[in-house]
Amino acid sequence: MVMRTVVIACAFAYMISGSESIPLGNQGINSRDVQSAALLEPRSVYHGNERRCDVLYGDKCYVLIVGDMTLGEAESTCKAAKGKLANIYSEEHFDLIRALLRSRIPMNHDYINAWLGMTLDLSTLRVKLSNGDWAPYSKWYYNRPHTTPGPYVGMNCYHLNDHRQGYVDNWAATQFRGAVCEAKVPWMQ
Repeated sequence: MVMRTVVIACAFAYMISGSESIPLGNQGINSRDVQSAALLEPRSVYHGNERRCDVLYGDKCYVLIVGDMTLGEAESTCKAAKGKLANIYSEEHFDLIRALLRSRIPMNHDYINAWLGMTLDLSTLRVKLSNGDWAPYSKWYYNRPHTTPGPYVGMNCYHLNDHRQGYVDNWAATQFRGAVCEAKVPWMQ
């Protein structure tokens, strides 16, 4: 029996069939994107009738919900999905979420931005996780944080792999194009 897996991320698709990789499409992808794509779980991950995960990382499920929303709307959206706004726990995790965001950029846009659950400590300009601990990894978008920073953190991601990838500081009333939600995976507890 030959196992076949299709991985779609960053506007790139390929099929792994046995020991060969068959490209299905490529739009400005580099080797780091391919590594991230290889780590991404399939778009629809189910366990019995449990909800889908866009990305599995550790014992948590991450889902990108696309739609224009303020921070408050993003928090409510994640809560309704039985989760909370996501934290980023490592460089590898950042790369997975970045690949997810890039794979879901709307067709008529160059980028997507999404709310995360982290905040910016305005006195130190360091990122904090939603539990108040310092974030173990931070990668800022070009020229961020602002000289007059906002206290809430989201992530910007463009089609091309350039300096326009990373965390952005902003204010709660700002409209982002989505939210990344996290929840414990019940079948892994």
